[in-house]
Amino acid sequence: MLEGVGAITRYLERAMAQARYDLLGPGRFVAELPGVGLRVEAPHLEAAREALREALEAWLVDALRSGILPPGLEVQGDPRRARFLALAGEMWRLLEEEPSPKPLPEAPRPKGAFTLEEWLKERGIQVVRKPEPEDEEKEKVLTRLALFLGDRYPSLEKLYERLKQSLSTKRQFELSLAEATQEEIANSTQFCTLLKQYAFLTSYHYKSEERRIRAKASTEGFVQNFLTGGWLERYVAERLRKYLRSKNLPHEVAVGYQVALPGGEAMELDVLARVGDRVYWFEAKTGEFQAHIAKYAGLKKVLGLSQKESFLVLLGMDRTRAKELSALHGLTVVSQAGFLEAFQEALEGNGP
Repeated sequence: MLEGVGAITRYLERAMAQARYDLLGPGRFVAELPGVGLRVEAPHLEAAREALREALEAWLVDALRSGILPPGLEVQGDPRRARFLALAGEMWRLLEEEPSPKPLPEAPRPKGAFTLEEWLKERGIQVVRKPEPEDEEKEKVLTRLALFLGDRYPSLEKLYERLKQSLSTKRQFELSLAEATQEEIANSTQFCTLLKQYAFLTSYHYKSEERRIRAKASTEGFVQNFLTGGWLERYVAERLRKYLRSKNLPHEVAVGYQVALPGGEAMELDVLARVGDRVYWFEAKTGEFQAHIAKYAGLKKVLGLSQKESFLVLLGMDRTRAKELSALHGLTVVSQAGFLEAFQEALEGNGP
């Protein structure tokens, strides 16, 4: 009955058997597992071995929590082992999820309530096309990738820039992690492993001796759309949903409405969120935004929204510059790390 636990124990033992130990100098031992990008230092050999084991266990827990099945734990024809690993992954997923109320039977809509499509129609805006719902399993994978990248972006920024370059050149890219922190190495190798598992990378190799990643991004259309910007829209929408569910607030969140404005101009609205009788609009940009910001400022007026209800989420934007851009263009400009806090302030009526 405990074969699944035995599988994890054996995985840890096999991984530790690949560990490398070096004496750097008096009282300086280093232990590393190049395959997963782990490296620790300690004053003596046994301490280094123990520290590496603890780092490996923490890495494995984080991998399972993120839905990653590390190489060596793949299921190969053992149904009991497969069930154990599936249950372990599901347990971590449930632990990460905010508790949400059980769905209630549909009730008559309260007086004054409306849908986002009705709200747009009242403003003379026609919904030309709504995004088709993805397959449930595909949705889970894309959301998992978006949350992994969004939550860890500071340590994945260099890798992400190389990924985008690979998409534009259609060539293999290299990334040196020689000067990277342990967190950057662990997150970068873990994210690449995840991307390779789902074929978002057609090739991936981490050369531990040089601390260098070599990889190539897939040229498949949906992969390119996701990695060049779609992931940030999904990240914003998912973080909004989780927050609103945790507060038990009645809401509707829509992603990627293609609309025609009153003058006939075609636009795509990245994320719309209705909370009670208030609507909030979010545009998310992973690259150059300068050519678009004036258009967004004009669209805010068409939507009839205030600055506190109109958000421009810019990847990696620092707080000082965001405030300056907000003041200049009449939008709430925020980074992916700060948009939820700004949204909470707007909900409470204490926005900047």
